[in-house]
Amino acid sequence: MYEKIEDLEFNIYRFLVENSDKNINYLIECKQTKKAIIIDPLDKNQILEIISKNNLIPELVINTHAHPDHIKYNSFFMNKYQIKLRAHDLCKDLFDYEFDNIFENDVIKFGNQSIKIIHTPGHCPEHISIILDKYIFCGDTVFNCGAGNVRFRGDCSMLFRTIHHKMKNLPDEFYLLPGHDYLMNNLNFLKNIIHNDTDFYNEIIKFTDVKDQDKLSELKDISFEKLYNPFFRIDELSFLDLLKNKEDFQNLNIEERFKLLREMRDEF
Repeated sequence: MYEKIEDLEFNIYRFLVENSDKNINYLIECKQTKKAIIIDPLDKNQILEIISKNNLIPELVINTHAHPDHIKYNSFFMNKYQIKLRAHDLCKDLFDYEFDNIFENDVIKFGNQSIKIIHTPGHCPEHISIILDKYIFCGDTVFNCGAGNVRFRGDCSMLFRTIHHKMKNLPDEFYLLPGHDYLMNNLNFLKNIIHNDTDFYNEIIKFTDVKDQDKLSELKDISFEKLYNPFFRIDELSFLDLLKNKEDFQNLNIEERFKLLREMRDEF
């Protein structure tokens, strides 16, 4: 099953990929022309079903980054619909097929719509995010209440700069559309590291009371992340007061705090 997010001029289709690491696949449709963009294709059959049932005309494949679970069916859709792939120039040594480069601040048109590209490295060097109106497809840079890991070609300093210099400065009303649905895991991590006798802890408990955890989490915006994402709040002394091991963070600068938090999340 898939969900459709409807806007006046475009639709966004999203679904959880079965038998994956809670990957989410997306398609964007221009309502007037039926032209569509496929983002990070991992589930070939579900994407084909969405295209068929909604009479979409694929115009482009875009990758947020080149990790295997985000590029699996690039070639299939490129060949089937004779369309191009767009990805950051740093993917040139990672793909064995041709693609068109995209860079910071590029604007890509499809149908009567356009998307803007921002470079959001850290999870890996080539990572980009895609802005459409008030939605940002952020791949594995930021998750709801979390941040990407840096295990596979990543750089934690770069991730820190991306989140604190770019993602936190997005408008509060922007909705995050991440590459994986890790919300429940991230909330459980947050519960684990904060004191359980606070109002903040009780707020987190309410969010984790979800009956059907196999369904996609509800969309969350930047204002939500500024309240509940520890990677957004690690620069705040008021957030440190909530942590069980506050003393481990006190004598660190903000970037060092961020790195320690990322290490703790890796071990959780």
